[in-house]
Formats: sequence, C-alpha cells, structure tokens
Amino acid sequence: MKIKKLGALLVSAALCAGMAAPAFAYGDDSTPVEQPVLPEVVEDVVTVTLVRTGTPEVLHGIFEPLIEKFEAEHPNIKVNMQDLGWSDATQSVQTWAASDTLPDVMYHLPATVFDLYEKSKVLDLTGYVDDALKEDIYPAMLEAGQYDGKQLIIPCGGSSLIMWYNAELFRQAGLDPENPPKTWAELLDDCKALSAIDGITPMGMYAAPTGGETSFVFESLFTTEIGGSAWDAATNRYVYDAEENKEAAIHTLTLLQDLTAYAQEGYVEYNRFDCRTLMRDGKVAIVLDLYNMANQVGDQLSDGTIRVAALPAGASGVQSTAINIGGWFIPTNCEHPDEAWTLLRFLMDTDSQYAHEAYGSVPITRSAAKLYTADYMKDIIAGMETSYAEGVCVKTNALWTVTGEQLQLLLMGEQTPEQTWENIAEEHGEIYE
Repeated sequence: MKIKKLGALLVSAALCAGMAAPAFAYGDDSTPVEQPVLPEVVEDVVTVTLVRTGTPEVLHGIFEPLIEKFEAEHPNIKVNMQDLGWSDATQSVQTWAASDTLPDVMYHLPATVFDLYEKSKVLDLTGYVDDALKEDIYPAMLEAGQYDGKQLIIPCGGSSLIMWYNAELFRQAGLDPENPPKTWAELLDDCKALSAIDGITPMGMYAAPTGGETSFVFESLFTTEIGGSAWDAATNRYVYDAEENKEAAIHTLTLLQDLTAYAQEGYVEYNRFDCRTLMRDGKVAIVLDLYNMANQVGDQLSDGTIRVAALPAGASGVQSTAINIGGWFIPTNCEHPDEAWTLLRFLMDTDSQYAHEAYGSVPITRSAAKLYTADYMKDIIAGMETSYAEGVCVKTNALWTVTGEQLQLLLMGEQTPEQTWENIAEEHGEIYE
C-alpha cells in the first residue's frame, strides 16, 4: 500500500520556480507556463501476520486492543492477526513449514519451535534481544526459549507448578491455612490430618498416560530436591536419569508414591483438568498444578477459600519449581523480520505483558510482575526468581512419554521407585543416543 505525500517545501519551491519562468518566451501572454514535475514522496506500509494459538474468545479480548495501540504507534506496520486453536496447531505449523508459508510472528511451544529450527525454519533472535529486555525477563523464562545456544523464542505465556489448597478444609482438619506445608514431610503430615474429614480427598492427583503432565510434576518436585534444574541445556539431557542423581530421583519418586495413599480413587485415569474440577467443587484439599487453574477457580481464589503457595521444599531446603512456556518465534520465510521484531518487542512491554493475566499466565517480566497486586500472587512472583526452565528439546515428547508411562506404573503400585528409575534411565539413554 502506498501513501502519497506532498511536502510543503516542495510546493514552495515549485511556486518560486514558476514565478521565475519567462512567461513571454516563445509565445504570447496567453501561453501557459510549463511547471516542473514534482516527485512523489512515498512510504511503504508493511503487513505483518500474527498467529496466536489458544482459545479464540479469550485471545480476542487480550490482543485486539493491543494491536490497535500498536498500529497507532507504528502507522507503517499493519497487523493481520489470526487465531489458531490448539487442535489445529500442530498440523497447521507442519503444513506451513513445508511450504515456507509460516506467518511472520507465531506463538507455539518450545519442542515444536526447536524442531523447526533444526529444519532451518526459525530465525535466531539473539541479536534482537537488548540488555534491557534481558534484565526484565525472568531468567528461567528466557532460558526456556533457548536452544543450541540461541534465543529462538521470546516467552509470551508461562506457568509454574504451585500448591493449591482449600483454606476451609485446612481449618476443619485443625490446620492453619496461614501456614501451608513448606517441606515434603509437612505435606504428608497435613494430608494425614486432612484424611480425617469424611468425604474429602486430601491430595488430588493425576496420572493419566499423556506423558507431559505427570513428567512435569516429577521434574518440578525433583528441582526442590536438588535445588537446581532437572535439565542440562548444554547436553540436552535430563539430570534426574544420571547415575550421580539416582538417590535424589528415587527420593522424589518415593514421595509421589507416598502421596497416592491420600489420592482420590482412580487417580491414574485423571488429568489435571479433572483435578481442577474436584478442587472447584471442594472435593479435594490440595492439588499441585499450574497457575492457570485460576481460570477454573477464580471466584474462590478471590474470596480466599482457595489459596496458593510455593511447592514444599525437598532435601535442598529450596522452595522452587520448573517453569514451562509458550512464546513467539519468527520464521526464516518472514519477509520483514525487523518489523516483525518491532511487533514482538511491543508485546513484551509492561502493559502488554500484564494483559496476559486474563489468559492465566504468570508474569514473564519483572516490570509486569509489579502490577500483580493480589495477595495470592506474592509467593508465585517470589518463586519466579528461584525457578528453572522446564527441560525441552526436539526429543522431549519421546522422553516425556517414557517418564509418563513409568510414573503411571509406579503410581499404580506395579513397580518400586528403584525399578521406575532404572527403567527411565535405560529408556532415556536409548533416546539420547
């Protein structure tokens, strides 16, 4: 699209030139004077296509005002925003990538983006990330988008595993809701006390054979045991399946096994959304889940019935967790990468980040975190500084599948923590190779 502009100086110059021209040259007084041809001043308007994956009705409320503001501030960039539901995302991305028609800026999950990078379909954004942005983004969030030493993803939404608990059920069990468990031992003691309440499940657990959900719970609990990341980004390997961490991993697996004594019947068939329903309905006292559970229990969270706290600490004494993200990437087929980055950088501004609260995302940046004023966010925000990036590489799905299957066998009582670790270590070794 072209915008034509006539500069005032050019107009003035043209008029002066016309007045200076000899009207009588080669003609009479009525002969029209030929005026100089004025050059057009043109400015290109670039269209950037933005595809956001998620729930469309929520996305519109977040992004439409943001895009309107961006276009007002950047009149030379037009944004074509499109929605993509999760059910269509994986196939669409692969189809677009095969034909080099990926959108200019797109939201997706790290494993998929890293796989596209291996196929030379994703731009390295390292050079675009300025020092101010590096300082503002929580380290774990930034690291979660890095692969092969390069910044491939700029985080957009993220979550961490936290402890959700029902304050009223705590009171009924004689526990202090102002003092939730801070260690694994305290967690087990509180579950025992909660088990005295008729019709209530102390610990809501999920172990459906999807792989990722239970693997993330195990990984998060393992970080509290060792006080460090469960993932080695330099080697693209988990550290919980290494011989030197065998004892810590088995201790973590034992905790999960011990918690099953306080879980709801049939927990091995439950996913996290099933447990969220139980929590919303007051059927369970404690659930370890992501921050976006707030979308299901918002009213009870606001009135203080349901509360959140950091994960209890393991042997390390550190209340920490793993963080998973989704984020923005720019494909190599993007014709206007600088303009695409301008849009992406705008989406990282404080106000833009805070808008994502509606999607159930924890703060990505320290500046946005200052705007989260609810009491229940204090522990979550504090934990962002001591959290670790979830382990992700192009083999993640295969690794998660193995861990998820082995965890389910453990939680069903079909094998010991020691057997579970041995199987995970062996099968992961085959995948690494």
